[in-house]
Amino acid sequence: MTTRLPETTFPPLSLMKQLLLIILLLTAARPGSAAVDDSLRLHGRDPLYVQLYGGFNKSANEHLPWSEFTGYPWSGGLFVGLGRETTPLWGWRTALRWNHNKSRNVPRCEHADTWSWHSVELFGDATFDLTDALTPRNKRVSRRLNVKAFAGIGGAFAYSYPKHTPLSYDAPYNRSSKLCGALRAGLTATFTLHPHWRVGTEFSHTLFTDRFNGVEQGGAVDMRTNFKVGLTYLFGRSPEKAVALAPVVYDTRLRVVPPLPLAMPMAEGEKIRTVAGRAFLDFPVNETVIHPDYRRNPEELRRIRATIDSALFEPSIEVRHIALHGYASPESPWDNNTRLAKGRTEALKRYLQRHYRMDADLFTTRFTPEDWQNLRDFIATGHRRRVKGDIWYESALILETPEPSTEVLSHRSELLEVIDSSLEPDAKEAELKKVGGGKPYRWLLKHVYPGLRHTDYVIEYKVRRYPIDEARRLIYTHPEALSLEEMYRVALSYAEGADGRTDALLIAARQYPDSEQANLNAACACVRAKRLRDANVYLQKAGASEQAEYVRHVVEAMQGTRSWHMEGSRLCFD
Repeated sequence: MTTRLPETTFPPLSLMKQLLLIILLLTAARPGSAAVDDSLRLHGRDPLYVQLYGGFNKSANEHLPWSEFTGYPWSGGLFVGLGRETTPLWGWRTALRWNHNKSRNVPRCEHADTWSWHSVELFGDATFDLTDALTPRNKRVSRRLNVKAFAGIGGAFAYSYPKHTPLSYDAPYNRSSKLCGALRAGLTATFTLHPHWRVGTEFSHTLFTDRFNGVEQGGAVDMRTNFKVGLTYLFGRSPEKAVALAPVVYDTRLRVVPPLPLAMPMAEGEKIRTVAGRAFLDFPVNETVIHPDYRRNPEELRRIRATIDSALFEPSIEVRHIALHGYASPESPWDNNTRLAKGRTEALKRYLQRHYRMDADLFTTRFTPEDWQNLRDFIATGHRRRVKGDIWYESALILETPEPSTEVLSHRSELLEVIDSSLEPDAKEAELKKVGGGKPYRWLLKHVYPGLRHTDYVIEYKVRRYPIDEARRLIYTHPEALSLEEMYRVALSYAEGADGRTDALLIAARQYPDSEQANLNAACACVRAKRLRDANVYLQKAGASEQAEYVRHVVEAMQGTRSWHMEGSRLCFD
């Protein structure tokens, strides 16, 4: 009669569940104030570690049901493991294990007969850090207790089956050594004793291919449950001594723009303006009549009219006075140059009278027969120029003179000595022709003397007071027509922080660069727009008033170079 062996079944999971629950509760516990420094863990990741564990195990018996697991015989073993965590949660471990296994050889657990064998096993495990998974990121490095779950695959070499002890009374068996595949899973819990050392325990369950215990009967797999304790050593540098942290630096800059003082300029009485220019008209030799189509005269006359038209932009503007001052170059005799300077000045006067229908009483004329001053300035400075005195050409492309030649530069001191002498003008001219064999003079005659023939003009006119709607337009097109007080009113007509207000205050400072009030108001506009570098530029010309000093302190506080504090709603500086 054949005895039917009970099928191998999995054991009840209540014991494993209880153990897992206890471990998880311990994992969630907060560390005490005396927690061991876990400084070798970088952001919750374990470095390379080695483990040496030993303990006991129970192997499944082909003849016994799992309900009688507690009656299985005890045995033991040990393992050496090497692993690390590649992320705060996931890692790897490889373990070389040796176990002494035992199993009963009768169907009844009460029988004392057993047989034993040995196995050498190699496993590769994937680990999952349950402690870090349940711990906030910023607290991961401070936990003493660490619990990991693992699962792996490997193989076992089983050997040393007993030669004379029956492995089973009623089932086929084989005492030959064999290689078996295996799967396993479990939990490991470690407790930190020192930054390099941990003590721990491991609970695992392993499934082997059949005949691991020498008997081929019943289920398709053989099983073993292991419980081991041991030590873990973590490689890495010794924990460094605590380094004093740098003091925390706070940004104490003033962030909110406080109320700023805008200075109200005084109203201007009679609004008198002037426009100045310089006319370089070409005349035929020894003539004093303007020919509009001669050489550069068309372009030059257009430039003169554009300058005057810009000032007289509306009919209400009243011209008060026009001053003309004519000059001639020194190459002719003094008497002839006197005639030319005077006649050519009168010629420009007549041209302007006809074109603008102006009364002769508005004009005053002066003349200088020979423009020695501008000649001297050119030789002394040696720079190519686009400007006569302070009056610029309309086009920056027009060069009044080229760079001086080497002949002029090499004889500069001699030329200046002649010009500065007390000789009569015609005698000076004769001496200039002798310097350097006449080469410097000939170059000056060709390139510099034409620019000495010019007429300077200054037009004085009166403009009216403009209402806000017109002033808003004129501040962009004709700011010279507005007073500082009118520009301020234009600024106030816009909401605080509006571009129109900022534009008005900055244009006012540009139009009245010497006004402390205009520069202070422009500085306040830049502070409001948080253009602190520009604000400092305007504050340089804003004077030393109490209001100007306050704005300077505000800028410094916003830049972080001055301490400040609040007293109620009042901003105070230290």
